Amino acid sequence: MAARNKHRAPFWTVLLLTLLAGCTQPVGDYFFVSTETARTQGGHYDFTLNLDDSTGTYSVRLAARLVAGRLPDRQAAFDIHITSPVGQTTIERKSFPLEESEETRMTAGSSSVVDCEWLLQQGIRVNGPDAGTWRIAVSPTDTALLDAIYGIGISYESDHGKR
Repeated sequence: MAARNKHRAPFWTVLLLTLLAGCTQPVGDYFFVSTETARTQGGHYDFTLNLDDSTGTYSVRLAARLVAGRLPDRQAAFDIHITSPVGQTTIERKSFPLEESEETRMTAGSSSVVDCEWLLQQGIRVNGPDAGTWRIAVSPTDTALLDAIYGIGISYESDHGKR
């Protein structure tokens, strides 16, 4: 009996550590497209996101490296096309300020280049046919904005395991 209990402790310890390590790692990724790539695609930045975790909610952020002095009104405006795994597309036109706020993170690069990150969508739940590969296409509302953009990025993260 003592020999049998002696092997149980390592088993439970390994199982507990595996569960903790598996539950604490957020699910997500980050993608970046340079301006040069977008110029060849007519100013469109295309991304795919694998949103297949139905146990949590997702947050999606849009990021950009910009020359702040080339932006009129210190805003960046984009048309955002979001296509679900079943092919349903929604189109939004959004303007993002070049000011730090609760939904905007900014990091100064050189004297004129800034890195901005804006909350695009929060609390996204997927299940059934909504779980899978989503496509997001981002394009400036004014093609002159391409001269102010070094690149656009999309990041997404699931809150699964952060509870």
